[in-house]
Amino acid sequence: MHNLTQKVKHYLDGSRQLENAFKYSIVLYAVAFVHLIITIVFFYYNILPMYLYNALIFGIYLYMAGVFIKKKAYRAIYLFSLFEILFHSVYATLLVGWEWGFMIYTIALVSVAFYMAFTLSQFHKKILTPFISGIIILLCFIGTKLFCVSHVPYFRDFASSRAVGIYYCFNSLVCFVMLILFSFFFVLEIRHTQLHLEQEKETLDAIASHDPLTQLLNRRSMEVHLRKAMEQAKKSGTQFCVILGDIDDFKKVNDTYGHECGDKVLILVADMIRSHMRPEDSVCRWGGEEILLLINGAETVATALAEKIRSSIEHASVTEEGTQVSVTMTFGVASYVPGFKINKLIQLADNNLYIGKNNGKNQVVS
Repeated sequence: MHNLTQKVKHYLDGSRQLENAFKYSIVLYAVAFVHLIITIVFFYYNILPMYLYNALIFGIYLYMAGVFIKKKAYRAIYLFSLFEILFHSVYATLLVGWEWGFMIYTIALVSVAFYMAFTLSQFHKKILTPFISGIIILLCFIGTKLFCVSHVPYFRDFASSRAVGIYYCFNSLVCFVMLILFSFFFVLEIRHTQLHLEQEKETLDAIASHDPLTQLLNRRSMEVHLRKAMEQAKKSGTQFCVILGDIDDFKKVNDTYGHECGDKVLILVADMIRSHMRPEDSVCRWGGEEILLLINGAETVATALAEKIRSSIEHASVTEEGTQVSVTMTFGVASYVPGFKINKLIQLADNNLYIGKNNGKNQVVS
């Protein structure tokens, strides 16, 4: 019961797509039930062609629900159901009369035909099949009405007008239930499609905005964050800093242990830096072994953060063929000054980084 509840919940929130087996099982059992009701009604009135036909079709729908669903023969179910309901509507109307309301089913049938054809992969979402079906249904509807205007039904006066009116209401109810049910299915399909598209968009945005190796922001994305930080600083006078970090002797790591080890080092460094970042800050792989951090706050805040990161990286290592490989990083910090351009700010951080490299590396310079 819990699994069923979870399944329904996922259908409703769009996280799970309606399976064809689920939809067509509902359709087959529902149509079978309606045919059973019709069989009982016309057995009571002893209208042999009606109750024999409906009894036979009732059995066929049950068979299809048990066999065709397992075989995933959804196209066959769709076509059989479509033309059987159309045939039955015309057949029953000619036998007992228009006032019984059997032709009402054809109205719902148009919407169902379009929905089912669109959601079945066998039709490849071609509009032609349901469109032709709709034209055929329309012609049958008009043709049957015209015939009934000029001809009396084969069976008549076997039921009271009150009974006919009640059965007309029953057919109308079934028609509206069909329309509501398949409209609901359609809403769930749209919700699932929208959610799927949103998730795909998020995935594509993440791919486009992040470095594939380190999963840090890429340079283009960081430039957007930098422009926003500068605009905010101009409007409200907020402070922000950039920290430019560079892995010390990274070329030596690649030359000694190989590029695979170099990638491990980059991933380690990225993870260590990410673990120290606040939600309001940003970090990107600026290029090669360079990492750029955007820190919202004063230079003292940025310098303290850079020192924490430097110390963490200094005490970390990766393993390459049984050997512990350690690295260090040097950081240059620069604080935004009104009137600065982004390039100027990063150049200041790069100058401080260069000073740190020349003074022994593995340090923070601000």
